[in-house]
Amino acid sequence: MKGSQVHDVDHYQLYRPKSETIDPVIELVNIEYYYANGKQALKNLTTTIYEGDRLAIVGHNGSGKTTLAKILTGIYEPSAGNIIFRGNEKNLNIGMVFQDPDDQLFSATLFDDLAFGLLNRGISEDQAKEKVFNVLKLLNLEGFAYKEPHNMSYGQKKRAALASVLVLEPDILILDEPTAGLDPENEEELLEFLNTFDGTLICISHNLFFLYHLCERALVLKNGSVHHDFTMNELLSHRSSLKEHGLDFTFRFSCCEANGEHENVISQRQAENVPLSEQPDLIEVRNLTYSYPDGSVALNGVSFKIGYGERVAIVGENGAGKTTLALLLAGVLNGDGKYFFRGTEVSEKLRRNLWQHIGLIFQNPMDQLFCASCYEEVAFGPKNLGLTNKDIEEIVKRSLGMVGLDGFEGEIPHKLSGGEQKRLATASVLSMSPDVLILDEPTNNLDPAGEEKLINILDEIDKTLIIISHDLCFLSFLCDRALVLHKGELIADMSLDELIRSEAEKLKLHHHHHYHHRCCTTIREIFFGLKSSGHHD
Repeated sequence: MKGSQVHDVDHYQLYRPKSETIDPVIELVNIEYYYANGKQALKNLTTTIYEGDRLAIVGHNGSGKTTLAKILTGIYEPSAGNIIFRGNEKNLNIGMVFQDPDDQLFSATLFDDLAFGLLNRGISEDQAKEKVFNVLKLLNLEGFAYKEPHNMSYGQKKRAALASVLVLEPDILILDEPTAGLDPENEEELLEFLNTFDGTLICISHNLFFLYHLCERALVLKNGSVHHDFTMNELLSHRSSLKEHGLDFTFRFSCCEANGEHENVISQRQAENVPLSEQPDLIEVRNLTYSYPDGSVALNGVSFKIGYGERVAIVGENGAGKTTLALLLAGVLNGDGKYFFRGTEVSEKLRRNLWQHIGLIFQNPMDQLFCASCYEEVAFGPKNLGLTNKDIEEIVKRSLGMVGLDGFEGEIPHKLSGGEQKRLATASVLSMSPDVLILDEPTNNLDPAGEEKLINILDEIDKTLIIISHDLCFLSFLCDRALVLHKGELIADMSLDELIRSEAEKLKLHHHHHYHHRCCTTIREIFFGLKSSGHHD
C-alpha cells in the first residue's frame, strides 16, 4: 500500500490503494462543517475511502475526527461540500460505535438494545432473538442479555455498544475510541475479533499500539483538514509528524526498556519518600462490601490502608470492582463494612461532606459536567466553598491552564471533544484543591501529547493520588503501589514495580500487561528502523 506525506493541505496527493480494481465506497469532496455557535469543525476536507479499507483516523483532540465520523454516518449534514456514496447510491449500511457507550445503550436490558434496530427493520421476533444471541456469544456477553446496561462495568458497556452495531451487519464499521476503558485482555480479544471483520473498517483512536495491529492506512487530521495520508508504518516511523499532531508516544518506550537504559522511576521516588510504614493513615477500609440492586456483588470484604501522600494504582480486569471502590471512597455510594478517613469512621454526615476532601474524576467526563460554560464548570466547586469572586477567577484561570485549556472559559462543555471534556473534568476537580485525588481511567480519549502532559501535571500535585487504569505504562510514571482487584476481591497489595515485573501466573492471568509490552516492542522496532517488512507479525 502506498502512502504520501502531505504538508500543503490544499494540494495533497490523494491516497491510492495497491490494486486499481479496488473501488471507492465513499468520496468526500471539500467537506466543511460548522457548529451552531459558528465554530468550524471541518475545513475543505477531501479524501476517499475504499472497499475493504482498514483506516485509522488520528490527530489532536479537537481536530475533527468524531465530527467526520458523524458526517459519514449521516448524523451530521455537512455545511458545504459533497459526499458520494458508492456511485451516488446511498445503500451502504454504516454502523458507528460511539466513544461513550451510554450514548448508545438506552433500553431496560441489553437484549432490548440489540433487538431494537432489528425489529425496526421488520425482522421477526424469532429471527431477531437468534441474531442477538449470536452476536452476544461472539463478544462473550451471553450472560448479560437480560442485565440492565447501566449496571454493567464501563468495559462491558463498550463491548455491548459494539454488539448493538454488529447485530445490524454493517458494510462499514466506524469505531470511536474503542479501547478506552478496556483491560488489556479485552483489548487483545477486541483486536482479534475486529481482524476477522470483512467489511470496511474505520477506527478513531489515540491508541497507536492497537491501531498498528488493526489498520493499514492512517488519515491524520489537523484543524478539521486532512494533513497527512500515510500507511501505518510511515506514520509510526515519522517522529516529526507524530509530534506535530500530538501522537508522539515515545515517552512510553522507557516503560518497556526501549534502549536497554530503563531507569526505575518508581524505585527512585520510593527512596525519596517517607517509608510507607512511617506514614499516618489517611484512608482505611475494613471488610468493605457492596452489592448492586440487582444482587450483583461488586466488592466482597476488601481491606487496605492508604497513607498521606501515597500514590496508589487500582488495577484489575473489567468488572473487578475498581470504579465501585472509587465511588465508595468518594462517598458517592455507601457500602457495608468500616471506612475511616483521617482516623474517623465515616458516618452518613461525614460521607455527604467527603466531596470537600476527596476529588473524583469519572471515566466518562460528561457524568460530571453540567454547566453552560467551562468557566462555570470549574468555578462551581469554589463557589460552593464560599470563596470570593476574585479568588474564584484566579482559581479557574490556573486550573484551566494546568490542563491546557487556556482561553476555553466561554466554551460549552458538551461541544468539546472527548479529550477536552476529560481535561475540563480534571480542572473542575483540581479547582477544589482536594486532599485526595481519585482518577478513573484518566487517559481515556487523550492523545499521547495529552497523556504526557497529564503525567507532568499529576506528578507536580502534592496530594494523595489514587489512579484506576489498565495502562501500566502510565501508572509507572506516577504510582508506587498497586491494589489488584479480581471479581470484587483484593488479591494483591504490592509495589507497582513488583506488579509490572511479576511473572506470577495468578497476576498475569488477571492483568495481561504482557500484551501491551509486546505491542510496544513491535512498534519500537518500526520506529527505530530495526524492521523494514510489513507490520502484521
